[in-house]
Amino acid sequence: MALMLRDWAGVEKGSSHSGRRSVITNIIHKQKKSVKIAQKIAGHVNPSTTLIYEEPPEDAIESALKGIHDS
Repeated sequence: MALMLRDWAGVEKGSSHSGRRSVITNIIHKQKKSVKIAQKIAGHVNPSTTLIYEEPPEDAIESALKGIHDS
């Protein structure tokens, strides 16, 4: 997986974990699917394992912080 990411996709520090992180983050944040769906796709028994790979996008973090000031 790492070789494919580096050689074919030009991702310098690619690994199976970075690919997994990208897919799970995409499913949860861009496709707006539930963690349960991402869990099934990843083949995890426990949803907490799936959340290890989930990385919130920067714009979601910024939006959450702006919401603090609006309260």
